[in-house]
Amino acid sequence: MHVYIREEPVALEMREVDAEGLVPSESELVPMAFFVGGNPRPSFRAMLPSDTLNLLRQTLREPVHLGLLAEEPEDPDGEVKAMVGISIPVHSLPDGMVPEEMEEEDDDSEPWKSSANYDGWRDDGGADDGGDPERTVLLAFAPLVRVIRRKPADFGEELVDLLESAISGATKPSLEARVDRMLGL
Repeated sequence: MHVYIREEPVALEMREVDAEGLVPSESELVPMAFFVGGNPRPSFRAMLPSDTLNLLRQTLREPVHLGLLAEEPEDPDGEVKAMVGISIPVHSLPDGMVPEEMEEEDDDSEPWKSSANYDGWRDDGGADDGGDPERTVLLAFAPLVRVIRRKPADFGEELVDLLESAISGATKPSLEARVDRMLGL
């Protein structure tokens, strides 16, 4: 599994879109479109449950770090199927959303950490922030597909390009992209 987190934060806005024909009336999923930096074209779309919407509303009050989670296809010409997400500090997740492996970690399991001197091997430019880096998780919430790869020789560059294309609003819903491919457009 590959994870790419974009260094520069973006202002991300989400808007509910018309659900007609997308979900049954009794569904608890809400169709949403996400817009970056005031761009009038949506960067990505998703069908989300209300719990996720509430967390996103709280998180999107300030600029966020976007990321992609994707598995590299075995065929270099295969579709890239990714999930867009936002990097969220673990401490700001609601109860029950912290991954089990993070909850189970205990500082006493590695007592040597408190006395270890990492400065000898860490290259942090000489700056000492006085603590461990903040732990984050990638809350993946929106699918993103690239039907025709642009960078088949370098999957990392493919993910960077895919996310940047989405941010600019240059991506299409996956069904529309597949129809275009089938029609040779």
